[in-house]
Amino acid sequence: RGPVGDRPPAPLDQWVSSTGTGPCQAPVWYGVRCHPVTNQVLGLRLEYLGLQGAVPDMAPLATLPGLRVLSFANNNLTGAFPAGLSALPALKTLYLSRNRLAGDIPNGAFAAMRGLKKLFLGDNAFTGPIPGSITSPKLLVVQLARNRFQGAIPNFDQKELLLFDVSDNQLSGPIPEVLSRFDAASFQGNKDLCGAPLNVACPPTAS
Repeated sequence: RGPVGDRPPAPLDQWVSSTGTGPCQAPVWYGVRCHPVTNQVLGLRLEYLGLQGAVPDMAPLATLPGLRVLSFANNNLTGAFPAGLSALPALKTLYLSRNRLAGDIPNGAFAAMRGLKKLFLGDNAFTGPIPGSITSPKLLVVQLARNRFQGAIPNFDQKELLLFDVSDNQLSGPIPEVLSRFDAASFQGNKDLCGAPLNVACPPTAS
């Protein structure tokens, strides 16, 4: 819902009042990106709309096989990490940053998204460990800064990874060697992390 009452924000009125036309038929629905030839929905970007409440189950979006980009960034959404994202294996970019989402993310939440390239979850209140399934082989960007993630950093071994930021969380333990090529700022604000590129030596392991 939008910032006033239970109505959707004004830009989405078209979604409600549309009379039988699809999202890619003129006029194209607000926030929807379509393929110019096939009219497949390629992207859904609902940003800066003041959206409130919990993110609904994403499983119905499985009826959009061409969906590559999904964004609810920069709203006021609350509740848990959205369910049903595993039904979107073709998704390449996910933006949930700058909301008020909270709680642990299930460890297998990203297991089906083997083509995921960009993940933006920063500026929320996610807790618990970083899910191991987040290490998609095609990842280029991982932005998890300013949450409350705890525990060790999984071993991201993607050679093509261009941006990695887990700053200002509650992570601990040694930084995986493969991530030491990133700037120290990517790890700052985690007082219990150690190893390169931070200037903090890790305690010796018990023999």
